[in-house]
Amino acid sequence: MTSVASVIGSAVLLILVWKDLQLRRLPNALVAIHALAFLPYAYASGLTWPEFGWHAATALATFGVTLIFFSLGWLGGGDVKLWSSVMLWAGPGLALPAVIVATLAGGVLGIVCWLAQKLLPKLQHTAWRAPLRLLSAERGVPYGVALSLAGLLVLWARH
Repeated sequence: MTSVASVIGSAVLLILVWKDLQLRRLPNALVAIHALAFLPYAYASGLTWPEFGWHAATALATFGVTLIFFSLGWLGGGDVKLWSSVMLWAGPGLALPAVIVATLAGGVLGIVCWLAQKLLPKLQHTAWRAPLRLLSAERGVPYGVALSLAGLLVLWARH
């Protein structure tokens, strides 16, 4: 059951990557499925109630911090929810590695999106147009991609 929940969580994260690249939106239903997939995982892996509580506390603390970031305009609402869901899976034991991966991947992604925005006008009539358009920072940085990478790390670091 734990691997089924991990596969579902991974599939949802990959779909979120695509949705964020396409739409710059992280659909609530998909983020909710990701978070809810933690419940059968927690049960099947034998998490105790105190351990489950620490995972929930990590998610709630993340929600509080990222809500401040949202109010400052630094993150979108979908990013707040996905951060919290990733941290629910991470718990205190994998929270720091998840933050490091998301931060580094977000930084690299920001640079790639900036470069795509700069190259897009020069390569308008080439096969590169579609991928550059997906990545262009003109549409905002799809930080859900970085969060999903951190989420995948968390899911598979548990196996």
